[in-house]
Amino acid sequence: MLRITNLSNVFQKRTLRVKYGHTQATPYAGSLDASLRNSDGSFRKPLASDTLPLARSADAFTLKNGLVPGTVMVKSAGEAFVVANGAAAAVRPFGLLANFVGGDMDDLKDNNEIGVWNGIDSVYEILSPAFDDTGLAAAYAAATPGVPVLLYAGTDGRLVSVASPGSRIPVAELIERPSANKILVKLLV
Repeated sequence: MLRITNLSNVFQKRTLRVKYGHTQATPYAGSLDASLRNSDGSFRKPLASDTLPLARSADAFTLKNGLVPGTVMVKSAGEAFVVANGAAAAVRPFGLLANFVGGDMDDLKDNNEIGVWNGIDSVYEILSPAFDDTGLAAAYAAATPGVPVLLYAGTDGRLVSVASPGSRIPVAELIERPSANKILVKLLV
């Protein structure tokens, strides 16, 4: 359930919904990496200038100053998680963030515990802007039957279609793109 603390957010929908996950999906309990908190305990967005725990080339995507459900997460030390940076095979994605973190729609407040959905073959509906639609329509339209359209962690932490993935690890397979505002994906992690 989305906890609304500001009337302007009353029509905001959760950007990640589990469609098929009764036996495939696992809501993995963890915590935010310490790098995502300021000294006063408030949320700190991952910036392009960050080098620890992951070097970044772009700021993490935020909506209303916070992370959105559906953001690709990477396991750091212990049970801690950090936003994926879109790097090559050295960084293995773990799953998709289940919570709004920070900003106007924060699910956590002072708590540092988050959920990360993972599980091969689990299926999710992801609403915009939790994915990067750049190039996705063309990739979906040009897809050959039986050849999956793979999605990867983008440099801002959102799922993205990549023309030349190199050694990057795919996070999900695109099942359907009904519109620029919604996609259906099957996790590969």
